[in-house]
Amino acid sequence: METKVVKMASKTAICESMKKLIAIRTMTADEFIETHGSGTLRKNKRIGFAWKLQYLEERTVFEFGWKFECVARTRVTFGDAITEGDNHAITEAGWHIDRYISRSIFPEDIVETKYIIVEYPDGKKKEGVGIIMRQTSAAFIPCGHLVFAIIAEFDVKNAAWRSAENPF
Repeated sequence: METKVVKMASKTAICESMKKLIAIRTMTADEFIETHGSGTLRKNKRIGFAWKLQYLEERTVFEFGWKFECVARTRVTFGDAITEGDNHAITEAGWHIDRYISRSIFPEDIVETKYIIVEYPDGKKKEGVGIIMRQTSAAFIPCGHLVFAIIAEFDVKNAAWRSAENPF
């Protein structure tokens, strides 16, 4: 079996596809949870769990890509990402970042390439090259939070780069 190549959809069909993406982006929390949330999130919200952190995690990943996180801004620091010649992780990170920026469909979404350091509430830290979402039309992002993706993580303990990962 092979991939079948068909004629590109008409502009009308493309506009209809965009309407679907806009409808997802503008869903309320309840609408998103019912249509795209995990079974655990739906059930636990229904039976009275505090659910907003899990919702934020699931929706961020659904909207922006599996490597993306949304964390309180005070837990994240970032600075210039510096390129390194002959470094596979940095080369691949650049490729993934370029692809992400080139394929962005929402003009309000502005991303920047950065070196990111995040410290989680449990004391764990992670750092590396990635992108931060400087601006977005995704209204579900809480005030004081930052959306980011570390694409090429730096292992501080071993002083080595881990392989870059596609953020989609």
